Amino acid sequence: MNNPHMLRALELAAKGMTTPNPMVGAVLVKKGSVIGEGFHLYAGGPHAEVVALRKAGKKAKGADLYVNLEPCCHKGRTPPCTDAIIEAGVSRVFAGMKDPNTKVCGKGIRALKAAGIKVSIGLMMKDCEKLNEVFVKVMQTGLPFVTMKNCYIS
Repeated sequence: MNNPHMLRALELAAKGMTTPNPMVGAVLVKKGSVIGEGFHLYAGGPHAEVVALRKAGKKAKGADLYVNLEPCCHKGRTPPCTDAIIEAGVSRVFAGMKDPNTKVCGKGIRALKAAGIKVSIGLMMKDCEKLNEVFVKVMQTGLPFVTMKNCYIS
């Protein structure tokens, strides 16, 4: 089943040039209206969830967050998105898929639930997995998405 807010999150995610990170889009909705949206523009830059939360400001309290990938819960080049989501007072998170990165993989969901946020995983999962198929393969196998062999005959 297609959800217009998740579709928008996927559209936004596709704008990012994030390699080696996943493409992520986020949409904040309150009382049926979009109050903030964002995407991860480049590796090392602010994550989609944080961009959307900044745009929404105080209106994010009590809102629903639609994001195509489970929010991160570890500190890398940026702080954990789960901390920002909790601090903003978001009520519900709809994530398209779990993050296959072992640093996250269910831990983001657990952190949000532990803070009293309702979390739903799997909304438009196939579309979310397809968008990040390169990232998923690399995380799951450690192998590149494409292997090329060249043969030269003289």
